[in-house]
Amino acid sequence: MKISVQKEKDCKVVNWANGTSTELFVFPADGNFQTRDFTFRISTATVEADETTFSDFSGLTRILMILEGNIMLIHEGRYTKQLAEFDQDTFDGSWPTKSQGKVRDFNVMFKENVNANVAHFALISGQKETFKLKGTHDFFFVQNGSFRCANFEIQKNDLLIIERKETKSIDLECIEHGDLVKVEIVSMS
Repeated sequence: MKISVQKEKDCKVVNWANGTSTELFVFPADGNFQTRDFTFRISTATVEADETTFSDFSGLTRILMILEGNIMLIHEGRYTKQLAEFDQDTFDGSWPTKSQGKVRDFNVMFKENVNANVAHFALISGQKETFKLKGTHDFFFVQNGSFRCANFEIQKNDLLIIERKETKSIDLECIEHGDLVKVEIVSMS
C-alpha cells in the first residue's frame, strides 16, 4: 500500500468562465484535463455566477458533490435536482447541464472502464474510524478539520491518496472536528 498527501498549495488551478478548478489528482499522472486524456480526475471547483452552463465532457461520467452553498442542477430534457452541502449527483458528462447558485463543489470524472463512489463523513474530535478500502485507489479529501492517518496529518483541502494492493482497511483519527469526502476508484482495466 502506498500512502501520500496532496497539499492544495501544490495543486494546479485553472480559471474557467465562471470560477476556478483545482486539480487534486489525475490518473495517469501525465493525464491532461484540457485534451480529456485521462482515466479519472478529482478536483474542486468554484461556481461564482448565479447561472452557469456546464462544459461538455462527453465520454466521461461525473459525480458532483456540493462542499459549500446550494445549487440547482438542470439536466436539460432529463431532470432537475436541488443540491445542498454534501448532496451529490451522478450524471453523463455529455448531458446539456446548467446550474443556478454559487457553490464550491467536489468533482470526480471518470471513463467507462472505471467505477467510482463518493461519500461524506463527519467526525468529532478524538473520534477514530476504520475505513474499508474497496478501490484500486482510495482518497480522503478534508473539507474542514484535521485528521491523522499513519504518519500523516491531513488538514483542510488536503487529499490523502491510498494506492491499495493488499490492505483492506485504514484507520483515521479526527484531531479537530471535521468533514471528509471519501472517494473509491475501481479500475476495470
